[in-house]
Amino acid sequence: MILKENENKCIKRKKMQSEKKIVCIISIVLFSTLLAACSKQPDFNAKSYVQSSLDAEYHREYADYANLMEISEEDVKKQVEEDFNESIRQQFASSDNITEEEVAAYTEKMAEVKKLAKYKVQDEKKDEDGNYTVSVKVEPSDVFQTLQQSSAEVSKEKIAQGMKETDPGVFASVLTESVQKSLEKNKYGKAVTVKVSVEKDNSGKYALSDTEMSKLEAAMFPTE
Repeated sequence: MILKENENKCIKRKKMQSEKKIVCIISIVLFSTLLAACSKQPDFNAKSYVQSSLDAEYHREYADYANLMEISEEDVKKQVEEDFNESIRQQFASSDNITEEEVAAYTEKMAEVKKLAKYKVQDEKKDEDGNYTVSVKVEPSDVFQTLQQSSAEVSKEKIAQGMKETDPGVFASVLTESVQKSLEKNKYGKAVTVKVSVEKDNSGKYALSDTEMSKLEAAMFPTE
């Protein structure tokens, strides 16, 4: 995925696959797209880079990231939102028991989940090789950890209403309503500090690797 071919893929995103337990419960793979990018600025600020990257990906605050990358805020917004929406649509590509409207409703809920991300970039340290270690204080959300209970509650409600799993719209409603219940019950755990590396890529530009972004994702949204 790229914003511009001539910017050496300065915005890259990666999908995060939830644990198999959650997949079994709601019969679908939940993804969270991740944002990683490379800086074009010679006076690179690793702390600002990580902060603005997370703000754009999770809170949809694009101005600081766009300024740091020297690209338009509109382009950042368009790419982040289009990539996220596409990642959701792909999950239902082979499903014939869910409509476009139902996919859209689920997408909205997952966007709300992403906004739960709670983090604070604390400091950066530069090593002798010119790479950075950035410390991020994270408060973990339990939104995915309560999904099993939420799914069971919603399923019981549907059964009590006389609905069957094969009835039109039931699968989608269970999926979306389960996420909504977990959103409403969301609590944050004890804060932890995650250290991520911001290193130069093959083109000599600083970037957060997919692995480093995944570390932050796992800390913010644990599944167990």
